[in-house]
Amino acid sequence: MKSILVAEDHQDLAEMVRLALQTLDVRVELAFDGRSAVAQAQRHLPDLALLDIGLPDIDGFEVCRQLRGLPGGGDIRIVALSTWTTEQDRQRGAAAGFDEHWAKPIGADLLLRLVGQQLLEVH
Repeated sequence: MKSILVAEDHQDLAEMVRLALQTLDVRVELAFDGRSAVAQAQRHLPDLALLDIGLPDIDGFEVCRQLRGLPGGGDIRIVALSTWTTEQDRQRGAAAGFDEHWAKPIGADLLLRLVGQQLLEVH
């Protein structure tokens, strides 16, 4: 079973994303801050990580860099799911190692379609 890590500090939104993603028959782990996201990935490397950038402790750019530095971290599909969507944010995201950069808010149908495409690209 494929696994997805969702790092989102707004707990209600994280729970809604989890419920939507579970319809894809995947395992979904939630983290409400950056350090927890990295710790969860260290315990169980996800196939896909959806990271908010504006996390309360370490930002999503740093979480992405740390995930990439884990053994096998280069194989994770990492997507920024954030309101930080300027061209500069996208460039910083690419430099940090994000594969994609999606804008919030995002509808459930679009989220499921995009996540499905990402899971197809997982090694």
